[in-house]
Amino acid sequence: MHIVISGMFWDEPVVGSGQYLHGLLAALPHVGPKHRYAVLLPAYRNSASMRSAIPGVSSLVLHTPFDTRAPNLAKLWFEQVAVPRAAARLGADLLHVPYFAPPRFSPVPLVVTVLDIIPLRLPEYRGRATVRTYLSLAAHNIRHAQHVLAISEHARGEIITTLALPPERVTTTPLAAAQQYRPQNEAIARAEVTARYGLVQPFVYYVGGLDARKNVPLLIRAFAAMRRAGGPEATLALAGRALGNDQRLFPDIDAVITSENAASFVRRIDVPPADGPLLYAAATLFAFPSRYEGFGLPPLEAMACGTPVVASDASSLPEVLGDAALLVAPDDQAGWTAALWRGLADPTLRAVLRRRGLARAARFSYVHTARATMAIYEGLENGHPAAPGRSSSSRH
Repeated sequence: MHIVISGMFWDEPVVGSGQYLHGLLAALPHVGPKHRYAVLLPAYRNSASMRSAIPGVSSLVLHTPFDTRAPNLAKLWFEQVAVPRAAARLGADLLHVPYFAPPRFSPVPLVVTVLDIIPLRLPEYRGRATVRTYLSLAAHNIRHAQHVLAISEHARGEIITTLALPPERVTTTPLAAAQQYRPQNEAIARAEVTARYGLVQPFVYYVGGLDARKNVPLLIRAFAAMRRAGGPEATLALAGRALGNDQRLFPDIDAVITSENAASFVRRIDVPPADGPLLYAAATLFAFPSRYEGFGLPPLEAMACGTPVVASDASSLPEVLGDAALLVAPDDQAGWTAALWRGLADPTLRAVLRRRGLARAARFSYVHTARATMAIYEGLENGHPAAPGRSSSSRH
């Protein structure tokens, strides 16, 4: 079977879509060596340098009429015209679009991965009229796919309900932490973080976006309440910058820090992707108060690095984290204050969470993801997906 995969997010290996694409492409030739694989790359994103990046996977850079003058139109043309044309030209047996934008017409059976449906569920993420039109087109096209992959059981349920899809056409294939997220020598990691970022123990780390659903203002308020009440003299380190100016979508984090008189113990830092594992490994706790996730990679990455996690009990997070994290309702500020205090003050608890977290993270791998994905590919080749709608999350 010749399997062709859209590589739109190949050059964004840090975001969830990019991590998924990299992890899946690296594992597929190992679990299905008898098949051929090709990844289609958009020229407008300077993809020529990505050729032959993965053994066993060929690549093809696709041009559009808009590459140098209109990125949004180039993206639309790539998705709706260039990708299906290339699939036909290559003689593909199956096309996999691993994100929320399949073509309306595909010359071969189509598999789509929907990492989340946040814009369809949360009004503040729907954007202007052109974005809403694009989302409507994507949702319409997904309904015509032969099979849809979700990344958590929670996301699968919402996809089935929101897009009105038959359950047997939607299968869960969870994500995993990438290989660079693993335990390090803690003393060395902490010394490096102190030297580079001026952070000393103890500190709570957060990374994962600053948009509204991530709920960072609550984390700041809960941490400030802990410090004011006489809790551990720790620092809260927040990584990242807002990606826009709409305060409905991107709350003013600095204003929250100021209003809480928290500038002396809340630090905002910029962390390059290469330093991500280092910050996880050096942190005393990782905190993730998100209200809504399709999966929740950052806390799983933290666990894979051996970092104790405090996270919200919302959407997919309990499913991913199990009993290996302290789980708190996302809007329970007092509960977050207590959980942070407890996690910082109790080394025995941290040791338990570290042990459970490492074991939990080890249960997720892109080999498992690729095997479950391959079962769908081969089922479609044979005229019926294997174990329709079956979730691979039972392995986790």
